[in-house]
Amino acid sequence: MIQQVDLVGDWGNAAGARVHMAADHSLTASGLTHAVPDYTCSPSITTGRWLFFAPHGSPNSYISSESATEGKSLTAEADLGTRLDCSLHAQVQHDDQGFNICLAIDPDQTCTAAELLRKASTRP
Repeated sequence: MIQQVDLVGDWGNAAGARVHMAADHSLTASGLTHAVPDYTCSPSITTGRWLFFAPHGSPNSYISSESATEGKSLTAEADLGTRLDCSLHAQVQHDDQGFNICLAIDPDQTCTAAELLRKASTRP
């Protein structure tokens, strides 16, 4: 589980995918095909919104939530009006290098190590 304060910031991978998650739930992105090779949305997400998924009703039911401040997964949706086919799911994971994000079209997809997004260094 990741807290919103830890999610906010710049994420990327060595192949050139970049995503900035802002505290106001906005996002900017570039090079998403370097994180989701089968991503064919045109135009690609360059600006949009992100929301954590939160429990809703039954134990296995989740919805995207404006008020959730932590989560294991989230959705990223493009600013394309009513086109919902340009949304991505993201699974937040933690390994020996810290948090990473796996972006996918289908929540059951997995990422290779090269596709994972990692938070940019915050060194001065």
